[in-house]
Amino acid sequence: MRLQRSPRLFPVVLVFAGLVLLAAGPGQAQARKAAAPAATAPAFDFAAAVKSLKVRNIGPANMGGRTVDFAVPENDVSTIYAAVGPSGLWKTEDAGLNWSPSFHREATVSVGAVAVSASHPDIVWLGTGEATARNSVAPGDGVYKSEDAGRTWRNMGLAETRFISRIVIDPADPDVVYVAAQGHLWGPNEERGVYRTADGGKTWAKVLYVNPETGACDLAIDPSNSKILYAGMWEHRRWPYFFRSGGPGSGLYRTTDGGETWTPAKDGLPAGPYGRIGLGVSRSNPGVVYALIEAEGDRRGLFRSEDKGRTWRRASDRATYDQVNFRPFYYSRLTVDPTNDLVVYVYSGSCYVSRDAGKTFAQIFMGAHPDHHAVWVDPHNPKHVISGNDGGIDISWDGGRKALGVAVAPWAEVYNVGLDMRDPYYINVGLQDNGNWLGPSNTRERAGIFNSQWVPTGGGDGYYAQFDPVEWWILYRDLQMGGIERHNLKTGESVRIRPEAPLAEPPYRFNWNAPIYLSPHDRNVLYFGGNFLFKSTDRGSSWTKASPDLTTNDPAKLKDSGGLTVDNTGAENHCTILTVDESPLKPGVLWVGTDDGQVQVSRDGGASWTNVTANIKGFGPGDNWVTRIEASHHLEGGVYLTVSRHQVDDYRPYIFKSEDFGRTWTSLRGDLPAYGYLHTVRESPLNRDLLFVGSEFGLFVSGDGGRRWVPLKGEFPTVAVRDVQIHPREHDLVIGTHGRGVWIVDDIRPLERLTAEAARAEALLFDVKDVPLFSYRTTVDNYSDAGYAGTNSPFGAAISYYLNPSAIGGAKLKLSVLDKDGREVAAPFMTKEPGLNRVYWNLRGGAATAPTEPAPEGRGRGRAMAGLASYVLPGEYKAVLEAGDKRLEAPFKVLADPDQGLTDADRLAGQAYARESQELARSGRDLLQKIESMTKQLDDVASRVASLKPADPDLAAKVRAVKDKVAAVKGEFFLSPADQGFYRKPLFVAFRGGTAAELVTGAGRGAAGMGAPTRTMVDQLADLKAFTEPLIRKMAEVAEKDVPELNKALAAKGVPYIK
Repeated sequence: MRLQRSPRLFPVVLVFAGLVLLAAGPGQAQARKAAAPAATAPAFDFAAAVKSLKVRNIGPANMGGRTVDFAVPENDVSTIYAAVGPSGLWKTEDAGLNWSPSFHREATVSVGAVAVSASHPDIVWLGTGEATARNSVAPGDGVYKSEDAGRTWRNMGLAETRFISRIVIDPADPDVVYVAAQGHLWGPNEERGVYRTADGGKTWAKVLYVNPETGACDLAIDPSNSKILYAGMWEHRRWPYFFRSGGPGSGLYRTTDGGETWTPAKDGLPAGPYGRIGLGVSRSNPGVVYALIEAEGDRRGLFRSEDKGRTWRRASDRATYDQVNFRPFYYSRLTVDPTNDLVVYVYSGSCYVSRDAGKTFAQIFMGAHPDHHAVWVDPHNPKHVISGNDGGIDISWDGGRKALGVAVAPWAEVYNVGLDMRDPYYINVGLQDNGNWLGPSNTRERAGIFNSQWVPTGGGDGYYAQFDPVEWWILYRDLQMGGIERHNLKTGESVRIRPEAPLAEPPYRFNWNAPIYLSPHDRNVLYFGGNFLFKSTDRGSSWTKASPDLTTNDPAKLKDSGGLTVDNTGAENHCTILTVDESPLKPGVLWVGTDDGQVQVSRDGGASWTNVTANIKGFGPGDNWVTRIEASHHLEGGVYLTVSRHQVDDYRPYIFKSEDFGRTWTSLRGDLPAYGYLHTVRESPLNRDLLFVGSEFGLFVSGDGGRRWVPLKGEFPTVAVRDVQIHPREHDLVIGTHGRGVWIVDDIRPLERLTAEAARAEALLFDVKDVPLFSYRTTVDNYSDAGYAGTNSPFGAAISYYLNPSAIGGAKLKLSVLDKDGREVAAPFMTKEPGLNRVYWNLRGGAATAPTEPAPEGRGRGRAMAGLASYVLPGEYKAVLEAGDKRLEAPFKVLADPDQGLTDADRLAGQAYARESQELARSGRDLLQKIESMTKQLDDVASRVASLKPADPDLAAKVRAVKDKVAAVKGEFFLSPADQGFYRKPLFVAFRGGTAAELVTGAGRGAAGMGAPTRTMVDQLADLKAFTEPLIRKMAEVAEKDVPELNKALAAKGVPYIK
């Protein structure tokens, strides 16, 4: 992915055509404080508005996402497909320097396996549903096929398999494909096992099946005989509070007839039950097969067969197995070196290689992120090794001793976002296995937001974050299992402030993702959710219980987890609080939702609680995760909540609303897709009917209080949305995705403010934010082909307006900017689309032009001729929209940048210089055009005169005399061919040491042309005027005297004259 560039300083247009009517306060700038009315049915196309919302991705990309599989064409190792579990399929064609998404707007971006045909490299197969089996993975919708190297995709079925662990393609026949379907993670289903197609995916046969709780976790094919395959079958299941790996259904199977029949492998293998199994076949010696088998106690280990799987022997003991595969359910993968069957890679928390067939292992990729899930070894150069891990991708060219981490793609897996109140505001993101990171929402870097501008604020798995709204440097954030800390951003100091139970009491329970909440009424009041709701009034130094245990406290859900291998990491901690909120309208109205389905409310600051769970109809039986509670900004007793039941194999969306403190509830599911559980809900503070929900498969928006929902599309991928925030000052919509980092929709106030009543007007003009006048800087330029930069907001003042269709094509429709004295300073380019429009004024005065430099051959280029007017002075301005007889105004300020240290006198001097230079630029442009036009015409005339019969030497001499005069002017204005040097042709406009273009536009001046010119610049401009004006007079003399005389002579001979 090449380094992204920020928008140029021209008016940038965002068009929201056909925006639906929303119920909220009036959108006009003159009436921005009106109260929100009751719900109103949409009167026009809301979907068109959401479709045209512009989102920008700000990263981060300096920490990757969980990468689970690779596929590389046989004869092109510079092309790599990477299945980044929650982020989609990504592709590089330059050996990992740059990456671009290949699969990110389909029905899901959760991916588990990828394969490319050895005989037809344009054929790529992708299995959806990440198969690592952790509790946060998203399900898929089957297998996809591309026949154009990943540019387009078709779903080829197997939707109900949900999680696909491996795909293998017959090396000789691309129509024969085998799929290892792991099946549903949270419940039994029949659609699991090994599937085969012999017709390129048109039809499928389930060729290996054991039972509804056993799926295929790995699959390997013999490269010398494609009829021989090996399959690892894994019985496993998750519950919200427990995971079981292993059972009688697990086993290792072998087929020698392309899957028609399968035989359990037993000779030399330990007795069952087995858990997860990893497989690998040697390419250099296909008789050698490795199996990594999870089993009870000492029976687990790495096993090797040297007769194509007929018999087996132990290659490593239990201790070695536990070292190289310490969490079998999450890993259990291996890769055999394609050039040496004695070399085998096994990877889990760390990555290991054995060079003696599994007897001993050495750690490699020691500088990479831990938790490895995939390793690819180059069959042409086995020192070229690539690891996929929880931190993304690491590429090594020396066998894993040293590696380069990929940091050019935004794969961050965000759980929660926190926003501070600086300007620009900063965002703290909690990431899966990548800690907490802090980065800016905007920068003054011309290229955008760099990875280096994101800094770590904590380790582990990052989750919630809350900033002190006054002392921005005080950050409360946590990691898994209640690891809350108070972090000082100024000093870097972190203090652990986790509530701890007295020794005489049972330990407190905290969810893997425990919620932190800072009261909107008192910044000294901090809440933290465990099995109790804890409250602190001294920044977490001490805590009191603000509730009894608000969960079911069910002992059956508080046991060890893991199955054959105990796995008490805390991910299955249960009977805990998942979400906390307080009414922004009344202090002490507290809401709590738990992972065991409890919804409770307190109206007295926690002194008493009411369990309202039974009042919610439509939960369904079994366990329910209350993923988010959002207290209403408009009703004291109002609340929204989202519930996920995917942990009981129910993927439907559940969202409810109450307006009476939980006594009654209404479902807001509306027309949300039936397949897509929900993570979060947000209500607009300005519009009670404008709602946002984060789904496992994208973001959805409602403009009518939840009756109808529209997905956010465009540049936004189909990715899990774990958090949505609306910045309280900027009204930016900030979206935290689990797989594609952070996305922002700038200033959604027009969307919030537009009402059915207001939209009957012919036109509306919305509030314009005060805007800073600053200079972009460039600290990183295009000195490398690799890099990533998040996107800044467009430069300038955002002017948003609504046009009724009746206003389009009217007698008058104009947008302008006036200064405080009512003088027009700019008329920005105006879009005239029905609905909501947005234009960015670049803070410059009227248009200006400058000489155009012809683009030279080769790489060397002069500076582009922007031809821009000077920047306006800081001060008071107003946007004016005139539509028919309506005149709407929105005042705003252009703010000075104190870092520039410029006075008004400096700016005025700069403006005067800019006007003078621009006038000279126009003169120079006109002179250039006249020279080029007359030279071309004289060449044509000379050719015609030379062809006259009989010849007319006198006329030819007159033409030559005029040509010589024009050539003399051109010779003075342009560099001579001998002096062109690197630029060669065409000729280059120049004056002494610099180009005329630079001088007349002030290119290279300090403060981006906003301040006073230097003495040298003033002197050079005077010299340039003295140089140019005589040339202008000479050309005028030619045009006014010589050309008319020549035209008379030409007319007498019937030769076309010079215009």
